[in-house]
Amino acid sequence: MADSLIQQKEVQEVAIVDSGHDSTDEGSSDGVSVVRRLVEIPREQGLANVTALMEQDMCNRYQAKKPELNYLLNSERAFAKFVGMKYACALNSGGIAISLGLEAMKRVLFENIPFESIRVYSNAFTFHAVPSACVVAGFAKTLKLIEATEELVLDLDHLERCIQEDVESGRFQKGNMILVLSYMRGRVPDMHRVMALCEKYDIKLLEDSAHGYGCSFDGRMAGSFGLVSTISTQANKLVNTGEGGMVFTNNPDMQAFFIFAAGSYEELWRKHEEMAPPEDVCLRYKYTVANKSVRMTNIQAALMEPQLAVMQDRIDHHNAMYYYLVDVTASKLDVLEQGLSKRMYFIPQAHSLVGPVYDSLQVRILDKDGKPSATELAGLEPFLKMLQGRKYSIAKFSDPANARNYLSWQYLASEDITPEALPQTSRVLANVCDLRMLCHDTEVQMDKLAADLAECFQACFAK
Repeated sequence: MADSLIQQKEVQEVAIVDSGHDSTDEGSSDGVSVVRRLVEIPREQGLANVTALMEQDMCNRYQAKKPELNYLLNSERAFAKFVGMKYACALNSGGIAISLGLEAMKRVLFENIPFESIRVYSNAFTFHAVPSACVVAGFAKTLKLIEATEELVLDLDHLERCIQEDVESGRFQKGNMILVLSYMRGRVPDMHRVMALCEKYDIKLLEDSAHGYGCSFDGRMAGSFGLVSTISTQANKLVNTGEGGMVFTNNPDMQAFFIFAAGSYEELWRKHEEMAPPEDVCLRYKYTVANKSVRMTNIQAALMEPQLAVMQDRIDHHNAMYYYLVDVTASKLDVLEQGLSKRMYFIPQAHSLVGPVYDSLQVRILDKDGKPSATELAGLEPFLKMLQGRKYSIAKFSDPANARNYLSWQYLASEDITPEALPQTSRVLANVCDLRMLCHDTEVQMDKLAADLAECFQACFAK
């Protein structure tokens, strides 16, 4: 089953993304429209799957008595193969996947080390579910936020400085460190250097691939570098099950922890089949892990499975439409005013070896001299309001109410979430606009978006 689902290049994902703008019904070469092929057919198949489960009372993963209706196990197999990890465990959110990943690391790798002696590093620019997960897992007091670069990835120079300061202080030791690396908006740093730092300082890597699954680095899939990796299948992600997520690992002890923490009991762990570790491993955790009841339902997986078959097509279409939009927007801006396109900077990936998935766009509005401004430009708010008035859900990362802005993470220590504590992140987020894209956008739709971007930009920023 997993092989058939991943036939299109070892599946890379793209999502049914809920957005304010409508897609057109532009057709593909086989006469089937993009929206029909990438959204409507998978949706209809998903609804048929759900109906079958309801009729046969197999909505819970452990009720699935027919292999062809065990959508959850089939989807775990497919995703594990896609990511390049041995084990997968489907959960009810990407956030709980990160929390369980950290809890499994604590139990398996740091069982006799107190929480206060384990340093956790993570992105200062990410969705607030990531630091929340660190807090839920017990690491609120040792979480250290790392600055973002202009390409919106984790600043590896800052990370290494922080590691060195921690080691020199004597508070934390090599080997007692975890990096929760978030691929926010699908932006991937230099993974060769990430892995070199992890090896140099004996850091355990957890990859948050909620926005990054389908991306790759130097041919290796995001989500396959760490001891643990996670994804989300929430409604704004590349695969849409409303809510949901998965956690992956190659470590049998950690997988046993995930299965029992998620909600397995008695002999139900055996129903995970090859996704379950050997029996002797499972028995070490069966009675000693608290049940958090955070399993994904078979209903959600019934919606997921048909989407896996079109993931590569969605990926390819997302990227094609993104590159088309970048070119057309530049042309339209320069028609309105020569050189105007130089002020609307579509932020690129941080490294040439990144294989991207552009299911969203981030643009930095530059000042009149063509350079970034550390303070908000006067025209930014009118620009956003004009586009929002045209039904685009565009936002700025510098908004303190934006859940991706560290200023909104007020459950963390107040001294850790100030512009003084994170000056670089504050600077690089200024004047950056963010817009999610649809997996079934077409050139006609992109022409309209480009025109609207150009017109609103000229109205708010031209001389």
